[in-house]
Amino acid sequence: MNIRRGTYSRIHSIAHSLIILFGLTSCIDTIQLDLKDVGDQIVIEGKLTDDSTGNEILVTKAVDFQLKNDFPPVTDATVTVRDETTNQTEVLTQTYPGVYSIQQLKGISEHQYTLTVQADGNTYTATSTMPARVNFDQLTYESVKRLKTVTQMVAVYQDPASVDNYYRWVLVANRLQSNNVFVRSDVATNGNLVRQTIVDDVEINPGDTITVDMQCLSKTSYDYFNGLMKLQGNNINQGASPTNPQTNLSGGALGHFSAYTSQKRTVVVQ
Repeated sequence: MNIRRGTYSRIHSIAHSLIILFGLTSCIDTIQLDLKDVGDQIVIEGKLTDDSTGNEILVTKAVDFQLKNDFPPVTDATVTVRDETTNQTEVLTQTYPGVYSIQQLKGISEHQYTLTVQADGNTYTATSTMPARVNFDQLTYESVKRLKTVTQMVAVYQDPASVDNYYRWVLVANRLQSNNVFVRSDVATNGNLVRQTIVDDVEINPGDTITVDMQCLSKTSYDYFNGLMKLQGNNINQGASPTNPQTNLSGGALGHFSAYTSQKRTVVVQ
């Protein structure tokens, strides 16, 4: 399997390459993709879910790949997250170099959250509204015949007809997370009972324990991850040449801040 693991997640854009490190608690992914030259910039990657664990903001710097293959953490940033619905603000504690953990706030559907990062004399902000949760009814799998027979995971859920919905699926095989980025909207499935095949690069075998995290995203977060999926080259509706993913951060930072719901289901492949 093309999978790596670690303690937290991050996204770095550097000259002619992108390393994506973003996932479930205690997991790390690495994906290298071609990007436009972005120079030396601050990178902020954050998530707030309706789960009480793994919510954090990573603040680093993207440096010239030709000079140094390193991503220095920003250890002196002041990082806050504010629930605009309840007016509760949390000043985050740095738990690892460059990693600022959200320990008090828990994501609530339809609440809007504002991230503020002060670093190197600059202020960067982003807002994200957590959508309503769509229930993850079942995780199953099926055999698909291509050049050879492969096993693919299938998420079953009822898509609500009343609103537009945006989904991301993250697959973990035997406690190791895939680096694949896979998102879908309900443009073709609005109001339907959906059996969504999870497109992934992981070879699944009998005896494997597979966990899938179904994430309900805002439209802004969907657009960001869809941009990453296009860069990764597995978007069947890619069309035009891909460009750098659009950030929701002000102030010239790279990365993204997302508030989303998270539901995990696990099966053992027979």
